[in-house]
Amino acid sequence: MSERPQPTQCVYYCECFVNERRIGTYDAYSPREALRWVRISLMMIAAALDEAPYLRARTWLDHGQPAAVRDLEAGKPHTLTLKQRSTQATWTVSPITSPPAHEARA
Repeated sequence: MSERPQPTQCVYYCECFVNERRIGTYDAYSPREALRWVRISLMMIAAALDEAPYLRARTWLDHGQPAAVRDLEAGKPHTLTLKQRSTQATWTVSPITSPPAHEARA
């Protein structure tokens, strides 16, 4: 009896950079989990932002997530960048397709 092929697993690798320095990473197992990580870290800093980047953050929080989910489900990466004076914060979520864990160990 032959073994059924297992579907590949998708991990969503999340990163946050401030001025090109990585300050955080997270491995998520669904687009919604990945965007929750972005949303939580974004909300932690949003109140300290100037008006223009704050409004961009609010727009993404209020309206940008459905498009981000569609992109991630289609296998496309998603990036959100906010700039304030000389500081730039960037969140990226990249879908990474990997073999099931038992195959990776083989």
